[in-house]
Amino acid sequence: MEREKTNEKNIILITIDCLRGDHLHCMGYPKNITPTLDNLAANGILFKTAIANAPYTPYSVPSFLTSTLPPIKKGNKKTITEVLKKNGYSTATFNPNPIILSSIAVPGSRLDKDFDCYDLMLSNVKRYGLVIEETRQVLMKYLRLGLKEKSVIYKIIYFLYDIAIKSFPTILSPKQHRYIPLAEELNKHAINWIKNQKNKYFLWLHYMDVHEPYAPPNYENQKELMYLIAKYRDFPNMLTKNEIQKLINLYDLEIKYTDKAINSFIQELKKMGHYDNSIIIISADHGDAFGEHDTLGHGGKFRAQLYEEVIHVPLIISGHNKKGITIDRQVQLLGLAPTICELINIQSPPHFFGKSFFAKTQEKGMIANSSACIAYRTKKYKFIINKLDNKEKELYDLENDPEEKRNIYKNNRIVADRQESEMLNLLEKEKKKRNLMDIKLNFK
Repeated sequence: MEREKTNEKNIILITIDCLRGDHLHCMGYPKNITPTLDNLAANGILFKTAIANAPYTPYSVPSFLTSTLPPIKKGNKKTITEVLKKNGYSTATFNPNPIILSSIAVPGSRLDKDFDCYDLMLSNVKRYGLVIEETRQVLMKYLRLGLKEKSVIYKIIYFLYDIAIKSFPTILSPKQHRYIPLAEELNKHAINWIKNQKNKYFLWLHYMDVHEPYAPPNYENQKELMYLIAKYRDFPNMLTKNEIQKLINLYDLEIKYTDKAINSFIQELKKMGHYDNSIIIISADHGDAFGEHDTLGHGGKFRAQLYEEVIHVPLIISGHNKKGITIDRQVQLLGLAPTICELINIQSPPHFFGKSFFAKTQEKGMIANSSACIAYRTKKYKFIINKLDNKEKELYDLENDPEEKRNIYKNNRIVADRQESEMLNLLEKEKKKRNLMDIKLNFK
């Protein structure tokens, strides 16, 4: 990457929870629902194969903030926020996902401590509502797991449930989408914060609109909307193909709304004279599944999986001297923090395990991890080991089978063994670096 005087530029990171990479028009999606992101990509850099290192937020976000493979263990973890703050940046995040930077994600650590402004934008009433709804969902999940799907009792319970939510859809599923602030509200708070900044800043906006429940603002058929939300959360295995398609349409409307909100935010930046002096990075912590591998969402209702619909995310960088560039090679979000350092010409800390997106040499492959499975992905293959049971290992030829429909593990053991060996070597390399840095940190 050509060097330029960018050490005084603002850094604006926008992450969109649950946004799949393949639902952007500039990534080939047929619906034209992302004109703002498409324009940023056309005037910046579009990474066609950006991969998240985990399929859900508590693993993914701490990983890209610290450039460390998930899960992040207890201890001192230097984040990109701390690095930027030490280099003269004011720091802020407007982020209504309560588990991202909490001790739930990284026990014993506070990844929020280096933000001058850390605004969850959740009142006590909203937090209480979220806790109640989450508790109800957990109870429903265990009810489903405790009953055999084809049993008479299960069928009776679902029959009565379905009648109830069709008639009174808000009884069993309160309008949770009202608890989480919309993107427009995040924009207002962020713009007010920017107006008070006299020096360079790092701003992180984390939009939750694309996260389920898919409830686009001003959707006309509210009764149908609430029925789908309730069924998705309580009996996702009973959704019909037609209902899943309706959920995809709602998901796309949420993307369209968020794209419009990003445009509004950019217009405000231009009015304040901040746009030309800012580097804007757009990405997501993970995507959402819609039944591609017999699952929905990203692990909450079913076991967490590491297929492309969940770990392939958008990645766009706009605001420096590279314009109209498309990069096809694989990059991983582990490289986000080192990339920010390179963009503003500061030294990347030695404990960052990822490499800049612009590094001339990259790892042969990358690792994505969850509590249920671990994957090693190269440009051509993906190798998956399931941790929780004796399920067969998986190998997919991504070039010839991009939707990962054919597990070729049995007939390609040589390739699979090579993939596993490379993965283990990479894990050992990361472990040694992590242990070395932990020793150094303890001596400080």
